Amino acid sequence: MKIKFNIEQSEFELNYLYKKPFLFKNAAEDIDFSWDYVNEVYSRADVSDEKFKLMSGYEVPKNKYVETYDNLGRTEFRMVRPVLYDYLRDGATLVYNRITNEPKIDRISKKIANFANAHVVTSGYAAFSSKSSYMAHWDTRDVFAVQLIGRKRWILKAPNFELPLYMQQTKNFKNIKEPEEVYMDVVLEAGDILYVPRGWWHNPLPIGEETFHLAVGTFAPTGFEYMNWLLKHTPNILGCRRNFSSFDEDKQTLKEISEEFSKILNDKSYYEEFLTQYIGNQRLPTQISLDVLGNNSLNSLHIDTKVIVNTNLLYFSEENFVVINGNKITIDHISEKLVRFLFKRAIVSVKDILAEFNNYEKDKIDSLLFGLALNDVISIVK
Repeated sequence: MKIKFNIEQSEFELNYLYKKPFLFKNAAEDIDFSWDYVNEVYSRADVSDEKFKLMSGYEVPKNKYVETYDNLGRTEFRMVRPVLYDYLRDGATLVYNRITNEPKIDRISKKIANFANAHVVTSGYAAFSSKSSYMAHWDTRDVFAVQLIGRKRWILKAPNFELPLYMQQTKNFKNIKEPEEVYMDVVLEAGDILYVPRGWWHNPLPIGEETFHLAVGTFAPTGFEYMNWLLKHTPNILGCRRNFSSFDEDKQTLKEISEEFSKILNDKSYYEEFLTQYIGNQRLPTQISLDVLGNNSLNSLHIDTKVIVNTNLLYFSEENFVVINGNKITIDHISEKLVRFLFKRAIVSVKDILAEFNNYEKDKIDSLLFGLALNDVISIVK
């Protein structure tokens, strides 16, 4: 399946990202999703995990549709199929949050992550009726809804609580009511992608037919994460180590803390260290390649091999290194140019890479690519 965003990334970032919704009509081409595949994905899920949910206007308790049993001395879990089917036939939605290690879905997530320049978490939603399983709400992360099977209606309304963080969910603000004015009312068809910024009210509604979509939540670093990270440096501020007695007596200490904290808050070196650690903590699901990378008779990738870089965020330090999938890599001019090319192109063949870098020695590019693959910086795409 291919995804072609019908807007330039620079225009999207300028006019829509974090600002307002956008519909990517017919963005997904050659869709190869079927109910057989969706059934396989859900069957591989751990139904006992909290990320696997059945929603019917509320979260259905696990014990209603999941049973435990003894499998040769080991307690295991399985869905009670007749109960699950009854809920679905009555309008429930089956939700699988944080889907990983499903290559088809991982590739979709990767394409969106590159476009949004953010880390992502992907969830699946399957339903078969016209009953709403959710109330109108806002999300605490930006979402790209990728419609893959059937259709679904989305009603969007402008935020009245801007840019909520993860602890600021709709249910925590009973005094904030859903706006009346509708900003967008659209029915997504297979292949459509809808971008919904965090804080925007929405109510995804099944329309009486089978539907399956992915919700790709994007997570870019915020000032909240930066401030939390900076707190670990406060013991180095003398004022933070002084005892407090009263506000009047501690005014000078508070002023000292404020001035010193302001210095590190606006220090570029701290900012770069934060971004490096934030990106360094991220890991992507990658396909294993035992036959190529575990085979000591091979030292280069076949010319027809396709690869993908294992990061959603690309940040090059001024100290000539980049962190990708937990790997801190020292870079030179060639490796930086190569990584940027791979990041921009998403999936690309070795043949196309060699054509792009034909001004460099083939053996050097071959060796560099193989080294990146061995270190899980890039993955081989089957």
